[in-house]
Amino acid sequence: MIVITGMRAEARIASAPGVRVFACGGNVGLRAAAIRHAVSSGAPAIVSFGIAGGLLPHMAPGHWIVATGVSANGQRIEADAGWAARLAERLPAAELGDIVSVPEPVRRTHQKRHLQASTGACGVDMESFQAAALAREMGVPFAAVRVVADPVERELPPAVHSGLQTDGSVAMTAVLESLARQPSQMLSLARVSIDAFVAFRALLAGREKLGPRFASLACPTVVARGARAEAETPAPAAAPQVA
Repeated sequence: MIVITGMRAEARIASAPGVRVFACGGNVGLRAAAIRHAVSSGAPAIVSFGIAGGLLPHMAPGHWIVATGVSANGQRIEADAGWAARLAERLPAAELGDIVSVPEPVRRTHQKRHLQASTGACGVDMESFQAAALAREMGVPFAAVRVVADPVERELPPAVHSGLQTDGSVAMTAVLESLARQPSQMLSLARVSIDAFVAFRALLAGREKLGPRFASLACPTVVARGARAEAETPAPAAAPQVA
């Protein structure tokens, strides 16, 4: 099982025996070769997991999204319908809908509203479409399950954009430098930090409900390729991996 996240904090929550996690910092392409190798070595499915921006007015921090599909630049890839249904069973309060992926954080409320109006998506992130494209290329099932951190009306300060590094870690020096250049964003950053705390608390609680393998089962496409079937029983003991 492969899990693709943006942040290392998300990757730590996703980790479990038999699960390989790639924290991509918003650019899955940088880890694409390693992800392809993991699939070729027998990983039977790919799931995108972590936080996202909410695009619907009723979605508050901590609200789960189970993707029915993912889109970017006018292209759309369907999520595995059976897998999405099982995820939704584990998270009955989750929103079912599309996630749109963008190359940079969407900071402004009017930008989020435009994204929703133009795509019909209920959430926005930076990794899910790239993850889905890899899954389609490799012929394995794909799912995406995310938690809203910033709601549609929340404006993100510049420090948020400067803080995420390509390995999924947070560059605190860059955040502090951004604050020094623009101290007026301090209050906004505090609000975003509270939203993130709520989102990560929900992410941790929901991770337990999803089970060690994210409710994944063997799929006909996987069996046809001769891959090892995914079971809901715990995997043999192995150290969790965060790549």
